[in-house]
Amino acid sequence: MTRKIVQRAFGGPEELSLIDAPPLTHADLAPGEVLVAATAASINPIDIMTRTGGGMAAVGIISVPYTPGWDVAGTVEAVGESVEGFDIGQRVMGLLNFPHPGSAYASQVIARAEDLIAVPDNLSDIQAGALPMAAMTAWQAFADTTSVSPGQRVLITGAGGGVGHFAVQIAHHLGAHVVAIASSGKHEWLKSLGADETIDYRDESSVAGLEGSIDVALSLAEGSRHTALRAVKPGGTLIGLGGGAGDIGSDAGAAGIRFEATHVHTQREWLEKVTELAAQGELIPTVSKVFDLASAADAYRAVESGHSTGKIVLAI
Repeated sequence: MTRKIVQRAFGGPEELSLIDAPPLTHADLAPGEVLVAATAASINPIDIMTRTGGGMAAVGIISVPYTPGWDVAGTVEAVGESVEGFDIGQRVMGLLNFPHPGSAYASQVIARAEDLIAVPDNLSDIQAGALPMAAMTAWQAFADTTSVSPGQRVLITGAGGGVGHFAVQIAHHLGAHVVAIASSGKHEWLKSLGADETIDYRDESSVAGLEGSIDVALSLAEGSRHTALRAVKPGGTLIGLGGGAGDIGSDAGAAGIRFEATHVHTQREWLEKVTELAAQGELIPTVSKVFDLASAADAYRAVESGHSTGKIVLAI
């Protein structure tokens, strides 16, 4: 049997149910698809927004019932016609078909071959399951939405979270001077990842002292966009995830600052780049908690607490 999470109504974590379904086989694969025996999948904020009826549900891409999840790691169980480069038993990971349904919270997952990549030997399956969406989001921000260059001062709010801790490492890799805002208990860890300066988000004087000193700011912590905007110098860039500009767009324009709201999507080039960095040891996923598939609701609650470090992953 295949074990999978199903959500039949939008709402709280209690709407997530574990069910048994008939096993998937080679016969279920369309050309270009791969059957993956999943071993890990991670929880991302977009999963939670969609569960409540926001996110991909609000724009009509997801409807109930559905199996959540987009990040997955596992081993190849079968390959469809015209699939090349994958062997049975090979370890793979990917961001599945985002923003369309990925159905990653299951013991068997059907994926487009183009969405998968081999897992580097230095990553565990749990780490691999944590990597794709969050790391690709950070890469998109600093290498696509804008181009971070050596010597620039880069600010990251919410630096201790899933996207944030990858953003610290990527900005460091690109040669930036990295300023990370997070709770004080995460500062030494963030410095080990490449942060040059760390500031507690509750330290109002230190946060205010950043005003006009930052070239590129990535606002990840909820409600931090205006804080980040004040830190950016004229001619600099403020990047926010999801959501449109709203008032901050006009505020940024008046201050001579470029504002961009980014939306990650499945893109092979980005997946290849973050995987390459991971293989080189330049990008290390931190997983603070691991839950089994049956405890998906508890995993969601842990992410919603807002205090997790790095990523939270389901072991399947």
